[in-house]
Amino acid sequence: MRFVLLLLLLLAACDPAPDAAEAAPDPLEAQAAFFQNMHEMCGQTFGGRTILAEETDTTFEPARLYFIVEECTEDELRIPFTVGDDDSRTWILRMGEDGLTFLHEHLRPDGTEHETSGFGGHASDEGSSTFQHFPDFWATDETPAEEHRIWRLRIDREHDLFVYYLDRGGHPAYRLVFHLGPPSPGL
Repeated sequence: MRFVLLLLLLLAACDPAPDAAEAAPDPLEAQAAFFQNMHEMCGQTFGGRTILAEETDTTFEPARLYFIVEECTEDELRIPFTVGDDDSRTWILRMGEDGLTFLHEHLRPDGTEHETSGFGGHASDEGSSTFQHFPDFWATDETPAEEHRIWRLRIDREHDLFVYYLDRGGHPAYRLVFHLGPPSPGL
């Protein structure tokens, strides 16, 4: 059983492309549907773990990971993301007239915003109701290719998974997988 679960987690983490059948003809409709799917998780907590990280990066290891879809309005979701005892991170999804935006908020221990806070991206036209791409909006033509970032979020109801992907320079940097089933004990 453990082998099957591990295999499913690895498959979900390795293939960030949505199924062709998922793709919606209108990118804004797909982004709104994705936002709605996330909104339906409001008030829920999901535990997870790192299944891929750069070899020298221990940011998320061996810590216990979880996120809470906590503050939900009609156009914004604030999703605290906790790594071990560190609760300084929040993911923010905003749905506006120009589409979906994914942001990372980082706070210092005193509650003030960290200077690296606010990074993220606007959803591309490639997404669906269960999968969205967020190319880095800080990247410019002068940004070295190896520093270009793309975040991808996937809701995989078939396997009860939520996957957070980060690629840097076209290469996988992180894959975090969260279980969307009943809450894990102790969360």
